[in-house]
Amino acid sequence: MPLRNIFKNCTYYWGFAAWMAYYINHPLYTPPTYGAQQVKLALAIFVICQLGNFSIHMALRDLRPAGSKTRKIPYPTKNPFTWLFLLVSCPNYTYEVGSWIGFAIMTQCLPVALFSLVGFIQMTIWAKGKHRSYLKEFRDYPPLRMPIVPFLL
Repeated sequence: MPLRNIFKNCTYYWGFAAWMAYYINHPLYTPPTYGAQQVKLALAIFVICQLGNFSIHMALRDLRPAGSKTRKIPYPTKNPFTWLFLLVSCPNYTYEVGSWIGFAIMTQCLPVALFSLVGFIQMTIWAKGKHRSYLKEFRDYPPLRMPIVPFLL
């Protein structure tokens, strides 16, 4: 990773973390409109997406044998969280955005929603690049896959 990316990443994560924490922990913070039901639903979304993200990372790790530089097309495994590979090239980004959307719903906080939006924009750029490289590298790449959002983007 280039040195300038470290500063950019730290500024992004630390800046947003401070801004989100200020609002979420402020004495005048307003709890979510639908109370505990909203928090529980959003927490479920967050946890499911985190499990999905973990599953995708494990599937990607297992795609390449240790010490090898060979690249393969990622396909779903028996783990149902990996089935998103049928629809998108970068399901890890899809799940990560889903996690942050869950967190935004849970906190009902504008800085969290903006963090989620900025993260989605950046991950979309990365996913489009990865998708293009898959299409170039593999002639038999599944044609119906989208970069990050099934059927749309």
